[in-house]
Amino acid sequence: MKILMITLSFLLIFIGCTDHSNHSGEASQTTNSEKKKYICPMHPQITSDKPGQQCSICGMDMVLAEDEEEHKGHDHNEHEEATDRNGSETSNQVMEMPKDRVGISLSLDKQQVIGVKTEKVQKIDIFETIKAPGRIAFDPDLYTAQSEYLEAIRQQRKVKNSPLKEIRRSTNEMVRSAKTRLQVLGLGEEQIKVIASKGSVSEGLIVSGNNDNLIYADVFESNLSKIKPGQKVQIKASFITDKPLMGEVVSVDQLIDPKTRTGKVRIKINKTNLSIRPEAFVTVTISVPLGKHIAVPLEAILDTGEDLFVFVKKDEGRFEPRKITKIFETDKYIAVIKGLKEGEVVVTSANFMMDSESRLKSVIRNAGSSTGHNH
Repeated sequence: MKILMITLSFLLIFIGCTDHSNHSGEASQTTNSEKKKYICPMHPQITSDKPGQQCSICGMDMVLAEDEEEHKGHDHNEHEEATDRNGSETSNQVMEMPKDRVGISLSLDKQQVIGVKTEKVQKIDIFETIKAPGRIAFDPDLYTAQSEYLEAIRQQRKVKNSPLKEIRRSTNEMVRSAKTRLQVLGLGEEQIKVIASKGSVSEGLIVSGNNDNLIYADVFESNLSKIKPGQKVQIKASFITDKPLMGEVVSVDQLIDPKTRTGKVRIKINKTNLSIRPEAFVTVTISVPLGKHIAVPLEAILDTGEDLFVFVKKDEGRFEPRKITKIFETDKYIAVIKGLKEGEVVVTSANFMMDSESRLKSVIRNAGSSTGHNH
């Protein structure tokens, strides 16, 4: 009898435990079901506890919040992988996200709706453009200086074999003096050699001509050191109705005007049939080569006030905010020394909308982390 009672007691205990376990499991499932939250990938503030819903703002299908957390971990792994991959290719630089930003995911449809455009990062030749006012040269002083230099050379040749040492010394001094005057007026050594070998003065300095015209551009002293002979120039003016005239820099003046703080840059115009009048005003654009650099368009850059960053496309649906360090900036590009490598793809349009989403997700995730910690 005792054995029967003991057996029955154990059976009742087992049944009770099993029933309690089942109820606990059901309660757990119910709790988990109740805790399931669906959010919009683009607008995480829009939530629902029912599957199959659409965002009231953008109409996108809502996804499980857990999926978003999975993306969060995935973004972190990608960040680490980017660091490892780029270590040997970018001098061990660490790829960093800007403060208070996180990676985001966008469907292809959503990318099309907001107008996402991208461009591949390349190492390219970059040019700085320097614009300056100019005028068609009318320079009787330089014309006279060239004439005097050529006359001095002719006299030097005549007395080259003269037995009178003083005459030879005097003509040599005349040549040196005339050459110095040309240098003061801004001509370089190569330009002076051309004058000597050509044996004639540039008529374009005092009269209009189709084959020999110069332009004088007034360039601020801060830019003069960047300009060298041979650099390409575009010339625009009211009398140029077709495409701009092309030319190149022939010399840079060494003297600075104390009032305007500018120096003269002499530009030779390519052959043209236009009737060009001396002293006519023009606008010149000088292209200054800055070398080959990894570069991104200005429209790809976002500025937080502390950091410069871009959105890097990781695959068809994921984008990572990436801090960059620039070397310099032109009117079209930023040359990058850190944060990007050649071949990566950056966003050039709709990045401001993506930044808003990135910041919002960062705030929501941080708030969620704080809540979870308190719990």
